[in-house]
Amino acid sequence: MQAPMNFKTGFSLVFVALLIVGGVALYRSLPMPPSSGDAATTAPQPAPTPSVARIPKQRAPLERPSRPLPDMLGPSLPPNSVANRLLIEKKARRLTLFHNNKPLKTYEISLGRQPEGPKQFEGDNKTPEGHYRIDSRKKNSTYHRALHISYPNAKDLALAARQKRSAGGSIMIHGLPNGLDALGPLHLRRDWTAGCIAVTNSEIEEIWRVTPDGTPIEIRP
Repeated sequence: MQAPMNFKTGFSLVFVALLIVGGVALYRSLPMPPSSGDAATTAPQPAPTPSVARIPKQRAPLERPSRPLPDMLGPSLPPNSVANRLLIEKKARRLTLFHNNKPLKTYEISLGRQPEGPKQFEGDNKTPEGHYRIDSRKKNSTYHRALHISYPNAKDLALAARQKRSAGGSIMIHGLPNGLDALGPLHLRRDWTAGCIAVTNSEIEEIWRVTPDGTPIEIRP
């Protein structure tokens, strides 16, 4: 007859089960950005706590194209590379760096939690659409590194004013939440920002290096 399970064996099984559950929870969770993007642009703010910040379970109507996740950054750009134009295609979830209208490199991105349509006011969780510039940068961002986009422009301000709302701001191209860089490309499974454009930490390091302030950026639907 089989001997009953001893205490040490039972405890080990429970510990292994807890490790599995914890790993699944880490995969499914990401801290939400502040409602206006990376609001820590001008003043330090505490990082979001994982216990209250999670990726929404429901996807927005605009679905990410079905494709395998990239498993690495790919070949690095040469040290002397300079991007003089950025193009973001929301539907394709794609950011492309250009130099003199020749593509340098393309990156997969995540968008605001409500990616369909242009940003209209603060808190709508949408990524803007239109023509802007990289007007500043934040090295010690809540999301590793961040390039600030010159939203809102005059058109955005007028649209929000007609609705008697604030247009919002602090829209960034940024990396992953501090402490969760190990997620890497897993962040691409869902759109999770409050309107920003997110890439992995290694990708924002490269984009940061080759993109000077003043670089024009076009964000297409």
